[in-house]
Amino acid sequence: MSRRSRTLFAVHAHPDDESSATGGLLRLLAQQGHTTVLVTCTNGELGEVRDPALGLNPLERPADRPRLADVRRHELMQAASILGITHLHMLGYHDSGMQGSDANAAPHAFVNADPEDAIRRLVGLIREHRPDVAVTYDEKGGYGHPDHIMAHDMTMAALDAAADASRFPDAGRPWEVPKVYYTAWAQSDMLRVFKILHFLGRETPLRDPDFDITKMGCPDEFITTRIDIRPVLHAKWRALYAHRSQMGRNRCFRWVQQLGSRWFYAYESLRCVRSPKPIRVPESDIFSGL
Repeated sequence: MSRRSRTLFAVHAHPDDESSATGGLLRLLAQQGHTTVLVTCTNGELGEVRDPALGLNPLERPADRPRLADVRRHELMQAASILGITHLHMLGYHDSGMQGSDANAAPHAFVNADPEDAIRRLVGLIREHRPDVAVTYDEKGGYGHPDHIMAHDMTMAALDAAADASRFPDAGRPWEVPKVYYTAWAQSDMLRVFKILHFLGRETPLRDPDFDITKMGCPDEFITTRIDIRPVLHAKWRALYAHRSQMGRNRCFRWVQQLGSRWFYAYESLRCVRSPKPIRVPESDIFSGL
């Protein structure tokens, strides 16, 4: 890895996305002395509660949504601490719900936020932290979630605006982020995990007769970067399960998952879409070439 301290700027849509998609990378960089900046766009009010002990059911009792938002913010702070996040910024937008749900049309949903407001806020953070690398989702949001797509759109627009002195001049000195990545779960890795979970009796897309792997994840040929996260897997799982409302408390499944994770979660993969120099594929260091 690079010897000098660098800064990673990661933009995610909901609490828990940071741990599932980039938890290993974030923890690994923290251990190596790098600065990690996490931006979480929404509060996750519409997440499905998987722990009945919390007494929350926002899908049937809308009044529970503000409380779920508070729970998820607390969970996010716990996870960020486990991952060694240097700076955590919660933008506080309202969850837009899954693709095609009525919640997509709510005026307060993230997908309906004023784009200029969201871009301005991200520009301010980019210029404040002046990162070497930015990470967010691809144009499909990974799997089509409206908030993930919105996070992609706003992040990419903010990266361009942050480098332009004529845009938001009161938001700090311009800064161009040298390298940009998309999170990219390789379709071959995704399919392998689905098969294992299916064998263990868990709910997976494989139970859907219309399941099409090409509509999820990233084609393997687009993967440019694979980060070996085996040294920090335990921390990644601790951070993910800090999101108790979303992960539940199935101790048996957690044990099986963690036991096998060195084989089917050994890497976090990314797709480099902007770099000052051509990268050598497969890349194992996001700061290479800087």
